[in-house]
Amino acid sequence: MVEESAELEQLRELIKLFPSNFALDEVEEANRLARLRFDAMDNELIPSISIKTKEASDFGVMKYIKLCQILHKMIFKDIISINGDFRQSHHPGDGHVYFGGQKRQELRSRVTGSNPQKIIPDLQAAFTHLLDFHSDTPVDDALRFYQKFVFTHPFYDGNGRITRLFVNLYLLAYGKFIDWKNLQTKGDFLNKLNYYHDTGIEEHFRWWANVCYKFVYDISDEDEK
Repeated sequence: MVEESAELEQLRELIKLFPSNFALDEVEEANRLARLRFDAMDNELIPSISIKTKEASDFGVMKYIKLCQILHKMIFKDIISINGDFRQSHHPGDGHVYFGGQKRQELRSRVTGSNPQKIIPDLQAAFTHLLDFHSDTPVDDALRFYQKFVFTHPFYDGNGRITRLFVNLYLLAYGKFIDWKNLQTKGDFLNKLNYYHDTGIEEHFRWWANVCYKFVYDISDEDEK
């Protein structure tokens, strides 16, 4: 698969730049381990945190940011040396990242992640969408967070995984979940998300959100499957 090949290539490059306990020829095993850790967190850790968060309703922005780093560290421990670390200006390429594919007729990537110096304030803005546990629009709040976090791109790799964990944590408190597998493979999820990243036009956010809504379910719906 093209997506899986790109995922391996990205991880191989990070292991080369920020080596830890895995060699370049062990990238497939490293990626398998990262996926296993993510699945374990999604199935066990996030539900337990969600229950506590809903009861306390005081999960502030800085707690979210710290948890974000902890989850990244847990996924990439021993795989890359910068596990849990945000991009820094002293890293190769001044810590900049580019993603979202190339713009038509232009030899440049569509989206540039936040400048390393702006990662923390941009994450603060993203996590404000997850502070209200009595919201009338929790799915919209979660999607606003998702877009802002991915647009910030605080890590070199694993941003999508970390974002999904937080969206799952938040929506579980409302008895809802997103069918990520089908959303990302059957919907026009990524193209429309990158289009909104590129334009920032509210109507384009709605186009992307409408794709996502089709894959949002109540927890009770999952029990009936």
